[in-house]
Amino acid sequence: MMHRLFICVLGLMLAGCAAHQPFPGHTDDQVWTVMKAVAQSPDYKTAHYTKRWFIVNNFVDIDEDSKVIEIDRELERVLQRPQTNPLYEKVNWIFTVRLLDGDPPVVEIENRSPSLPTKFDFEAQRYFADMQVLLAPPMSRDARDSIATTP
Repeated sequence: MMHRLFICVLGLMLAGCAAHQPFPGHTDDQVWTVMKAVAQSPDYKTAHYTKRWFIVNNFVDIDEDSKVIEIDRELERVLQRPQTNPLYEKVNWIFTVRLLDGDPPVVEIENRSPSLPTKFDFEAQRYFADMQVLLAPPMSRDARDSIATTP
C-alpha cells in the first residue's frame, strides 16, 4: 500500500503542470512585452516574508518567433519564523511560458521541474501577478493627489 502511495506522489511530482491566465483588454504585443520583462526581472522581494526569495541564477531564453520563453531559475532563502531555528532553502524552477493565440491573449506556464503541483501553482500565480502589475494602467494625477492627502 505504501509503495503505491509513494509511486502516486512521485508521479505527481514529475508530471508537468500548467497554469493559464487570460489578459483581456490587452494586445498580444503588450502581453508579450510584459512576459519578457517579468521573465528577465522577477520580483521576489515584495511578497510576505515567508514568500521572499533571493535570485541566485536566472537563465532566460526568448524565442521571438514562436512567442515562447524558457526559464531556468535558482532561488534561495533563509526563512526565520518567530521562535524557530533558521531554515535554509534552495529551489530550482524550470518552466516554459507561452503566449497562446486567442482573444483575449492567454499566457500558459508549464512546469518542467520536479515539484508538487501546489508549489508550482504559487510560482505561476506570482508570475501572473507581476504581469498584472506591469499591465495595470498608470494612476492618474488626481488619484495620486487624493491618496497623498488622505490621512
